[in-house]
Amino acid sequence: RAPHADLPLVTDPGAREFKRAAAVAPCRTLRDGGHREDATEGAGVDLHAVRGAQAYMPNDNVAEILKGLKLDRTFFAERIRPEALQLLAPEAPSDALAKTLAAEKSGRDAQKDSIRRTRRKLTVMNVVPTKVADFDIYLNQAVMPVLAQALDALCRQVARMRGHDGHLYDPEVLARFNPLTWLGQQLLRTHPRCARTPRRAALYRTFKDWADWEKGRRELLRRRDEISRVFNGFMLRGVVSNQTVPSVLVAIDDTLCLEGALKNSEEIKAALRGDFSFTRDPQLSARKQSSQEGLYFEEFWYRLGTAIMRHDIVRYSLILRGEARRKEAEAELAEWKSKQALAEAERQAEDAEKRRLTSQYGTLHERLSADETIRSILEDGKILTGDDVREGDVGFEHEAPPSGPHVKLLAEFLSLLGLVKDGGDDKAGEDDQVVRTPCASRGGTILRPSTKAHSHSKPSESKDANYWDDHLAKAWGVLQRIHHAELVDGVVDGDTLKQVLVPPVGFNMLKAKVEYELERQQEGGKHDSDDEKEALRLPKQTKPTKEQLCRQLGMTMTRLDWLHKLFESYLLPDSDDPNAAPPCCLYPECPASLKKEQMRALIGEVEPNLSNAAFDARFARIDKDRSGLVEFDEFAMWVHSVDVSFAGTNAELKMTFEELAARYQEPLELIEYLHSMFQDQLPEDVEDGYPEEPVGLAKPEAMHLASMIIPSLDRREFEEQFDFIDGFSRQRGQCDFDEFIELLDLDGLPVELRDKFEEN
Repeated sequence: RAPHADLPLVTDPGAREFKRAAAVAPCRTLRDGGHREDATEGAGVDLHAVRGAQAYMPNDNVAEILKGLKLDRTFFAERIRPEALQLLAPEAPSDALAKTLAAEKSGRDAQKDSIRRTRRKLTVMNVVPTKVADFDIYLNQAVMPVLAQALDALCRQVARMRGHDGHLYDPEVLARFNPLTWLGQQLLRTHPRCARTPRRAALYRTFKDWADWEKGRRELLRRRDEISRVFNGFMLRGVVSNQTVPSVLVAIDDTLCLEGALKNSEEIKAALRGDFSFTRDPQLSARKQSSQEGLYFEEFWYRLGTAIMRHDIVRYSLILRGEARRKEAEAELAEWKSKQALAEAERQAEDAEKRRLTSQYGTLHERLSADETIRSILEDGKILTGDDVREGDVGFEHEAPPSGPHVKLLAEFLSLLGLVKDGGDDKAGEDDQVVRTPCASRGGTILRPSTKAHSHSKPSESKDANYWDDHLAKAWGVLQRIHHAELVDGVVDGDTLKQVLVPPVGFNMLKAKVEYELERQQEGGKHDSDDEKEALRLPKQTKPTKEQLCRQLGMTMTRLDWLHKLFESYLLPDSDDPNAAPPCCLYPECPASLKKEQMRALIGEVEPNLSNAAFDARFARIDKDRSGLVEFDEFAMWVHSVDVSFAGTNAELKMTFEELAARYQEPLELIEYLHSMFQDQLPEDVEDGYPEEPVGLAKPEAMHLASMIIPSLDRREFEEQFDFIDGFSRQRGQCDFDEFIELLDLDGLPVELRDKFEEN
């Protein structure tokens, strides 16, 4: 017998046809609970069609092939390129490096240095594109198990044909046998899409799982830069404390959307504690830790990466699902920001319209105050009814003229309030006419029935003269109802006029009351004082929830909770009650606040080397209401601005003009004007494409421009802040436009410049 032959010698001379068929296509057998398996799945001749075929039970060639090849995890791992994983393997930080970092670097210097070394390593590393780098995994998953089985089957077939059984084959079959053709047919028949047998299907699923784990391992190691950014978000004085490391792990899992596969891994938790016993590597298990107080990123990455390389932690399919969820979240965030931008544009348009109306009303208020007839109504007790009361009539001395400049001024006033159109020139229709019955005047004199002056005007009077008609009287009645006048009759008297002629600063409030009264009338005209008071109440300013802060700032909830605990730890206890409970911040329902000195100590943990001048400038910008107190959402915004500064080398993180205006609470037109001056300071052939393609401005030109904008600029302070920001700049010695705005003390802008844009 040949060494690999599994067909016994057939000596029956009457079975010659059976021998030929067996040489081309071995018999099938029923093994393993009745599953039908093809021994070689070669040519596939139906033995029952061969005359003289006898019952024959050969060995299970599929089981022999699988057993001989040993298609197990070791087979898969031995055919993976080791170079691909070696490029991604974490380097063990030496004790000398840790001592150098501890001695020479502290606080933000260590954080900055860690970020730079991370970026340098990723830049120097010869990273192969993912599709090409993982091609060996694809070959092991899709090609290797099929090809190995086919080659083994081919070797067995050739051994049979050239061994002791070779004389049993027809010479014509041996002559036309082509190994490549036979191998191609075997590959087609054993391909995963065609092979439906249970053992082969299970084998292919197993190889697919191994490939999923291996590719997930590589992909997770490629996320070093992203993991570094999450780690840096938890740094205090350059390191992450050992107590905070579990929160970092949760934040990484949430950032990558890994559904708890990373944060719930016992191997990862043990490695981050410095316990490498799970690796069964004596050298790793006996390794001394470089830091007892906290971890630098190099040590953290070495622990995390070692566990990832030595254990199946995350599948690649899970990473892909996480990427899909992140893209969905980014799309939702982009849509939300778009809606916010539209709402902000509408708000700015409303504010511009309010400023325009306030400016117009300011001029009109001066004209109303200077008009003699208006002053006589305010001071002498006269009234404007619109009646044609002439000299000698009863009540003539209490009546203001029904027409004249004062009526035109009042019509303009009602037009600004939205009660009439075009200064009262558009008259109401027939159903809008108001016919008033006799009423008692404020002086007790009985007036005769109302007869409008324009109905009895003299032929010599101008057609363009303004009269106090029913349309204007009806509009004035709205103001009387708003101010709860005793009699709503459309008559202008001194009491109502004093209440209505508010200072320019109160005009928008008066207009809001008018708009509400008109809406109430359209809804049914109900006179519910409680509803009216509720509607006129100013909208309460509510704090954004933690979920909204996470979405707005791009933070994970784990990190935001960590920042909240850090914020609470700096709250001062009640000095009057030593037995009182520790202070807490019940954000957003009942937010606590920190004073400036407390905030300085807290920021010292996040940015230890921040100068006093830079702190004062940022505190002034974050303290919007100038109360000297900072609440948690403002602190989170501060930390977010620090994150943006660290990531300033990435052009995608540059804030737009609208975001800069919102951050510094300045008009958008002012930000655009400052950018035009920034552009003028650049060389003639250079154009700043901020924010997509920003161009830097050198330090001397930046200082010259800053002194032009703010004449009282402190050059020494400017240089100090420039050097500080330059450490995180996209290019050393230069500043982009957003960094230039950071250098400016916008509170020191000249009054003329600020008034110019505030008026617009």
